[in-house]
Amino acid sequence: MSRAVTRKAHRWRTVPPAFDRWRAVRSTLTFGLCLGAVTAVAGLHYGVFAAIGCYVDAYGTRDPYPRRGPVLGLLCAGFVVTFTAGSLVAGDVWAMTAVLAVVAGGATLFVHTLHLSGPGSYFVVLVSALAAFLPPVGLAETVTRAGCVAIGASVSWLSAMSGRLVRPYAPEERAVSAAFRSVAAFADTARRAAAVPPRGDSSAARRSACTAVHAAWAALEDARGRGTAPAPRRLALFDLMVRLEAVFDTLQNAAERGGDPVPATWAPWLRASAAAVRAGATPGSPLPPSGGSAPAPPNRAGGKPGAPPPSRPARAPRAPRLPPRRSLGAEMRHTVSSASPAPTVALRVALAVAVGTVLGWALPLLHPAWVAVGAAASLQGGPGRQPSQRVGSRFVGTVAGVAITVLVAQVHQPGTGATVAVATVVHGVSRGLPPSALLLRTLLNTPVALLLVDAVLPEPDLAPLAAYRLLDLTLGMCLGMAAALLVRGVPLRRVRAAVSVAVAATGSAVGERLRTGTFHAASESTAWQRTSDLWTMHASVPVEEIRATGTADRLWPSLLAIRRLLCWNLLRDASAPAPDESARVGDFLRALSGAARTDLPGSPGIGSALSRVPRTPRPAHEPELHRRLTALRSALEDAALPPPATEPPRETD
Repeated sequence: MSRAVTRKAHRWRTVPPAFDRWRAVRSTLTFGLCLGAVTAVAGLHYGVFAAIGCYVDAYGTRDPYPRRGPVLGLLCAGFVVTFTAGSLVAGDVWAMTAVLAVVAGGATLFVHTLHLSGPGSYFVVLVSALAAFLPPVGLAETVTRAGCVAIGASVSWLSAMSGRLVRPYAPEERAVSAAFRSVAAFADTARRAAAVPPRGDSSAARRSACTAVHAAWAALEDARGRGTAPAPRRLALFDLMVRLEAVFDTLQNAAERGGDPVPATWAPWLRASAAAVRAGATPGSPLPPSGGSAPAPPNRAGGKPGAPPPSRPARAPRAPRLPPRRSLGAEMRHTVSSASPAPTVALRVALAVAVGTVLGWALPLLHPAWVAVGAAASLQGGPGRQPSQRVGSRFVGTVAGVAITVLVAQVHQPGTGATVAVATVVHGVSRGLPPSALLLRTLLNTPVALLLVDAVLPEPDLAPLAAYRLLDLTLGMCLGMAAALLVRGVPLRRVRAAVSVAVAATGSAVGERLRTGTFHAASESTAWQRTSDLWTMHASVPVEEIRATGTADRLWPSLLAIRRLLCWNLLRDASAPAPDESARVGDFLRALSGAARTDLPGSPGIGSALSRVPRTPRPAHEPELHRRLTALRSALEDAALPPPATEPPRETD
């Protein structure tokens, strides 16, 4: 690929997310209302507890409203319960240690089970630790403080759900719109790559598009209720995503096999469709204009060049296309299963918080809660970064925030009104920043935390408090890093199990499709869920490693190959049943699943296991299925898909 194309692709991938003005305004109003109103009625001491409850606004911003409401409601209750538990055990070091360890581990499992967007279990630990390290108080005072926390959490819940009154489908529409834009960028990149001899590389744009499409499907899944018919708008978005899958699959075929370039008219159509969806409308044209020759669509046997992807791939009636949702009990069972990264992560956070609690109690620190909080911060709450990167960003941000606070404290000691105003504005600005701006968020949050803690201390002195904040948080982060070294990342056996389960579920879905010739809701649902679980594993592995091991990169080709096989299943026309082919393909994929348990993709162990697997089936009249089965085997064996413009290696009969 030419340097110009590479630079353009790099710029597209590294454009920083925009400042979220609406979220900043909403958080400013919520935080200011709670902190200001409770301070005016009961004093700043109680206003701080209401402000703590407002930290709920860090969660659920990307979740659809049908899911956001109940999940944030549970989180609000969790804030109140963990604050009360921390307050009740204040003064007893061993009770504090037990409670905070349970809170840290339980909150981490909660976030993983419900896939709640936000900073992990960080703020739940913070709320409980702040209460536990305050001087012990009576039951009546504990109830009063917990009531203030409940006020802040409840108002934050109302604020988070307020958008439902104006745009009830906005979160799903944003996700679907982003998927269309990412596929448009992939179409542009693939077209430019095809024009550069030898054929250029569009894998980065393809990966970004695949990530956005996965996020859109996840948003639509999260928006579905249980036992109720989907809203017409969500059904329309679902149909748009099926249409987009056909386009995306065609683009991937073109990138893999070469041939005719992608028409230049496709990317503008995709971007126009993205704008329409974002605005709450439905794209006017069901098809991208062909604009000349185009790759044949993936779900039409014998498709001719120049045929655009179909607007509505042949499939079963609409209702069976929405497979049954996985129950909450099934989600919880998966969270503690061998294919989930959550138990190891929860154990590591709980261990770090427990040791941090003991050290915070034993050492002569001014505000020791930050030791336990710092340990949790280094292991949870980072936007897709490794623990060492999270520690570096938080440390630099804390140093800068402490320096600013100390400099200001030399010339001005803020009163109650100034504390409320400054804390409110800075809190709102920090919420509007994108998740990737961890350093800047920490820089802004540090003065707010110091101002609020300074306001409730018996003898306020901002400068020493700032210095101790830096010391306490640094000690906690060191503990977190030590825990990350002691309990290292996600065990490889869990990674292997996630790959094996996803391959097995995909085999069941493809086998049912061949056996019956039609869509099978239960097996298809299970296969997509297991693939989503593998996606979660792929995302979790690198952010739990101290040093990059490349495990996630080795998972990616297998994840992509599994997804491509499921897309063939989704987009394929109804056909005559083929029980014999179903048995052959099912046996083959079960053998691949067994081999996947032996070692990571691309390793000698799995290569040895795959050498005993029968040759790839070649179903009659299904050359595309043979190609994708071969690609999956190649991804497991080599941890790399075939290079662009080449076919997967064919086996001789």
